[in-house]
Amino acid sequence: MIDIDMPITVASNVMENIQGWSTELKIPDLSHVIAVLKETWNLQTFKNLEQGKVAISDDIINEYLATAIEDSEEVKELSITSLENHQLKITALTKKAGHMVFLCRVERFEHNKQYSVMKLKVVDKKLPDKPIVSWIFSKVSLAMVTKLVGNVDPGHGLGLKIKGNEVNIDFHQALYNSNLGTIDVLGYKPLDAVIVREAMPEKGFVNFTTAVDLPDHIKEMIKNVLSDSI
Repeated sequence: MIDIDMPITVASNVMENIQGWSTELKIPDLSHVIAVLKETWNLQTFKNLEQGKVAISDDIINEYLATAIEDSEEVKELSITSLENHQLKITALTKKAGHMVFLCRVERFEHNKQYSVMKLKVVDKKLPDKPIVSWIFSKVSLAMVTKLVGNVDPGHGLGLKIKGNEVNIDFHQALYNSNLGTIDVLGYKPLDAVIVREAMPEKGFVNFTTAVDLPDHIKEMIKNVLSDSI
């Protein structure tokens, strides 16, 4: 493990972007920032973010969801399966209703430094553990279901609102509770700079339309970190 109180030598190719820095500085947070950037992205993923298209597999998304609900007392398991026709299958194990399966269409997905929101339209739903009740469950709105079994709190900064068969998820706080949400690079917060305009599910993965709002020299520093240049 790196001692974050030790002086850290900064590579010369990075120094060209930072006028006035000496080649050896005592920077308490640098090793932590590097570790978080590397655990969040690899070099190709960051380049894809810049170029505007990122494909993320279901496995990676489900790893994040497992972390997001770890403090929830009501949702014990949560996973997604990306399908053709831009649909998602969401499977949840809840304390109140057991397993629940929803087939959804993604109507909105946006993230910037001001908000992070996702809107889903539920087109089908089932209770696989309760076949008889499942038929009734499939015929009533999701909002009516929550009145019968109670509102579900997914925990860990995820806000959930249900109207009819529409689900609105506010995940802004959840993102900023993550390791990436706690760091900055020379005064710029990477999570503030990443912009997501759209999410389109395909079979096995989700395509995100993105941008990165950072000065070029900060982008180069991050790419140097991700390519093991420092």
